[in-house]
Amino acid sequence: MISIYHKVNDHVEMTNDEGLLPSLKRENIIWIDLLGWDEDDEKLIEKHFGLEIMNTKESVEIEQSSRYVEYEDHIVSHSYFITQQDNLLVPKIVSFTVEKNLIITNRDYDFRSFKETSKKVLSANQKISSSDVFLNIIDLRIANHADLIENLTIEISALSKVIITGKQTSKPLILKLNALRENFMLMMQNCIDIKLLISVIKKTSYLNQKTEHELDISVKDLESVIDFIRFNFDRMDYIDSTLNNLITYEQNNSIKLFTIVSLFFMPPMLIASVYGMNFKFMPELTWHYGYPLAIILMLLTVIFTAIYFKRKKWL
Repeated sequence: MISIYHKVNDHVEMTNDEGLLPSLKRENIIWIDLLGWDEDDEKLIEKHFGLEIMNTKESVEIEQSSRYVEYEDHIVSHSYFITQQDNLLVPKIVSFTVEKNLIITNRDYDFRSFKETSKKVLSANQKISSSDVFLNIIDLRIANHADLIENLTIEISALSKVIITGKQTSKPLILKLNALRENFMLMMQNCIDIKLLISVIKKTSYLNQKTEHELDISVKDLESVIDFIRFNFDRMDYIDSTLNNLITYEQNNSIKLFTIVSLFFMPPMLIASVYGMNFKFMPELTWHYGYPLAIILMLLTVIFTAIYFKRKKWL
């Protein structure tokens, strides 16, 4: 689907009819949003404006270092946007084509930041430029990241409580902690991706001075988000250390239990070994009460061992 945002007097209107493109003045069009890749729509926009558009397939194929391409009168770049699907964080590619008074976005997923930007652009009572569109997308993206990180932080708090109460075994907790680490690494990578995108766009002369200043503020907001991610990494390291200590403690208790049990049976086994030797002259073997006496002696050694361990507070 193609959405064309164009100025009409002091406000902005949107149309999905690409057939109206020839009748619209180029200087009045501030934003074209392509949702769901369509080859015909892409070729139409490229031909009409004389600009290059990077689709999702092209974005995936190019190298990380080559995803920013500068032409004589416009630049093309792409960035990853994070969305939550079935409790999983999934990166989706969005490409940007930016020139002096126009921004073109190409995406396969309907992000909340784009919905909110569209509402803001259409409801604004003041003049909106393509720079304002880009700024709104970035600011809403950072806000969305902050919300996702806040949700992940709640999960970390819940995980910490589970460890304290001991309601789960170690394996599910370890897997959950690793999943949280992966999500935070993805968020950190995406925050760096946002900074790279802002840096790329700011190198051009296509943004007005006001937008550049506000992007500097957005970068500071992004730094705060990154600091919060680092704090959560430290918190997960602490949880990981606590979990490892608990696992070690449980293992030590298990080893201690096996050691005590084996020590209980060592004296009886010694007695049984002595009377199990095949010597010819062993007087106790001919006693009438030899067998009961050996059993009683074994029991006494077990009782004595239990009393000794109890006094030493090993039991």
